[in-house]
Amino acid sequence: MRLAPLLVLATPALAEPRVLADFGPTQSLVAIVMGDRGTPGLIVPQGGSPHESALRPSEAAALSEADVVVWIGPALTPWLGEALPSLAPDARVVTLLDAPGWEPLPAREGADLAPHDDDDQGPEHADADAGATDPHAWLDPAVAAAWLDPIAEALSAADPEGAAAYRANAEAGRAELLALREEVAARLAPRAGAGYAVGHDALQYFERAAGLPAAWAIAPFDGGAPAPMGVAALREAVLGGEVACVLTDPETGDAWSGTLGEGTALRSARVDPEGRFLDPGPGLYPALVRGLADALDACLS
Repeated sequence: MRLAPLLVLATPALAEPRVLADFGPTQSLVAIVMGDRGTPGLIVPQGGSPHESALRPSEAAALSEADVVVWIGPALTPWLGEALPSLAPDARVVTLLDAPGWEPLPAREGADLAPHDDDDQGPEHADADAGATDPHAWLDPAVAAAWLDPIAEALSAADPEGAAAYRANAEAGRAELLALREEVAARLAPRAGAGYAVGHDALQYFERAAGLPAAWAIAPFDGGAPAPMGVAALREAVLGGEVACVLTDPETGDAWSGTLGEGTALRSARVDPEGRFLDPGPGLYPALVRGLADALDACLS
């Protein structure tokens, strides 16, 4: 007669799922969906670059114990793609660039980002990475909103008791992110047509959300070194008054604003598209997007 109570006592309580995200913006989206059912961990520590990172022993150990791993994809962190099959073979892996429900943008080539007729492009605009997708898709809040559902599905599979909460959190988060997109577009609408340059070409999705495309980039989308010919052409655009502002970032550094703007009225602002210097958690993502909007608005004012 005592077996039933003993069996109940012997049944372990379900622990919260062990969840890892590749870097700050992804971790923030996962945290929005998880709510109070747990805190996702980070693979790339705050302050680090997803373009230039390597797994430390502690991060490799965390991967081996993870129930769910959420990452942008190999286009952003190829080093992580190489590690996942061996370190997290049993984890549910959500590759956000492969998720449905959003419109990817092709990676841009060359320093001059303005549209050109095919006959006028020349070698500088040749698409060396034809077919490559720009991986910085988190910078459009509409894309981030679309990613909440696959995150919720993976979390629900790992933690069925929390499925209703994950779905509700994803729905509420989606509404907030779409409202954030409208807020950014309205904020920057008065700057339509302004010419500005970006550091490394990471802001294309934010530009789409804001309705304010950049005219030039100092360095390519993958964080590689700037091409001297592209920098020279950008300097000419600054001298000619085509570029009023340059947004620098941790990948390219602040010195470029002085180099490009010497002897001109070029304005500059620093942006943080990877959220390196923000506190991780659900508030990071909206703070990141609003920070970009604030910087661009001030730089073009």
